Amino acid sequence: MTTSGTASWNPGTASIINGALRLLSAIAQGETPGAGEYQEALEALNGMVKTWQASGIHVWAEEDCMLFLQPGQVRYRLGPGSPDAATTGDGWVRGALAVTAAAGAAQIVPASADGMGAGDRIGIWLDAGTIFWTSVVAVVGEILSLAAPLPSQAGAGAMCVGYAAPLVRPLRVPGARRYQFAPPGGQAIEIPVVPMSRLDYASVPNKTTPGTVTQFFYDPQLGAGVVHVWPAPSDSRSALAFTAQRPLQDFTSQADTADLPQEWISVLRYNLARELAPEYDCPAPRFAMIAALAAEKLALAQAWDREPQSVLFGAGAGPAGRSG
Repeated sequence: MTTSGTASWNPGTASIINGALRLLSAIAQGETPGAGEYQEALEALNGMVKTWQASGIHVWAEEDCMLFLQPGQVRYRLGPGSPDAATTGDGWVRGALAVTAAAGAAQIVPASADGMGAGDRIGIWLDAGTIFWTSVVAVVGEILSLAAPLPSQAGAGAMCVGYAAPLVRPLRVPGARRYQFAPPGGQAIEIPVVPMSRLDYASVPNKTTPGTVTQFFYDPQLGAGVVHVWPAPSDSRSALAFTAQRPLQDFTSQADTADLPQEWISVLRYNLARELAPEYDCPAPRFAMIAALAAEKLALAQAWDREPQSVLFGAGAGPAGRSG
């Protein structure tokens, strides 16, 4: 029981699978499926949700993210293990060096190490005009030990940022803004940038021309996902703030909790039963009933789970800044 007046009622994977198999009369009340049956149902459940995502059904999480741009770099990989730095919009902390760190230094002293810990990814703005990315090995007081030494000097007052969790590969990036870092005592500024199609980006003849980023193209069809920006960033004073559609977490064990709103739990049970029905020789009348209820519940969830859209008009631009 909770004291806030709301309760968390998202059942585990086992409950969803057991419910689907009971609908098919494959198991009785109180019974549990065998290991083989459970594994097949688990794979079907993940495959079903992935298919929904690919077909445009809104079963993903949308969140603001941050990609730190390097001078001259136009291509950035998104996803765990990528050397390019991207995280959720509220997942990073910003600081400044209290003292100068010379080239070859493997330790830095920020004005405040609050929010930074061992294992974090950290970027240090070097005097050479680039950002050096490495990881934090240890934090002792205000001293951060780095996994790699600085390639050049970072003067006192130089900006540094850190984050603990890298961004999951987005399904889509529907919109982005150029994030101009705030000067000391100033305010950060975000300016919308225009999304490009694959053909538009391929047609750009001068992809590495330096300038201020005004357009971007996101390619989700690779293992990590790739963001292309144009023109090439001319300095390290900006980042790309963007909205990402994050895939839902996979169902991996019986104890997993569905990474979906509670309104989708019944949808999962009935649609998983429909997905598994051919393997369990479900009688036609029962399959027809399950299929009808599955479609009805999916339609209700889709109608509820819909993002409001603003309508923007401009010369040669559609709602999201796309030409049309």
